[in-house]
Amino acid sequence: ANCRHADRLPDNIHHNKHIMTGSIDPKAVALVAAATSAAATYLITKRQFEKKAIAERRKQYELDQKVRSKQNEDKKEKGLPTGTKMDDIDVGDVYLWEVERLSKYFPSEGSGVENIMAALSEAGGEDDRRAKYNKLIGDHECILANIRRKPGDGDGTSESTSTVAYIRAGPREKLHFNPKTVNAAIVTCGGLCPGLNNVVREITRALYHLYGIEGKVYGIVVSST
Repeated sequence: ANCRHADRLPDNIHHNKHIMTGSIDPKAVALVAAATSAAATYLITKRQFEKKAIAERRKQYELDQKVRSKQNEDKKEKGLPTGTKMDDIDVGDVYLWEVERLSKYFPSEGSGVENIMAALSEAGGEDDRRAKYNKLIGDHECILANIRRKPGDGDGTSESTSTVAYIRAGPREKLHFNPKTVNAAIVTCGGLCPGLNNVVREITRALYHLYGIEGKVYGIVVSST
């Protein structure tokens, strides 16, 4: 039986091949091939267009960078900041908040005294060297309280036409009090807060080493009795 089955095996194989070959539709094969070709063509074309678009964007970016760089160089030569000038943005009126000044109540003992860093300065003879501050603050220099702006602010048509400002801290050109006769007192109020000791320490060091006072620095405490 095994021999007879083995003898029929080649005929069955040829028969199955004939059936499989005869069941393939040539039109279907053509459609599959056409669809595959169309898909491949679409992907290749899309990839080419994407590369071209990327190259155009890069080219435009490089061109914009060259134009912007040239504009910034022209602005620097004219002493103007870089960036885009906003013609429709206006700061409006600025009102400087005043602070109490001891100069209003005490006459000046140091009128015309130059404000220098005493500890870093050496005086005497022809080799007089004065350590000056690299930035001196003017009386009208300030910090704006409201820094947000939108088109229309400051032109009189918007409610937000003004802002308050704080006096900018920093060294002035001249001293009102003469450091040789200055005595200072440090007062704190309320509860303790982190860093308060550092503030007191730096005020004391600044008075002695920056302003060079020859008086004393007092700490005010409330007696418990």
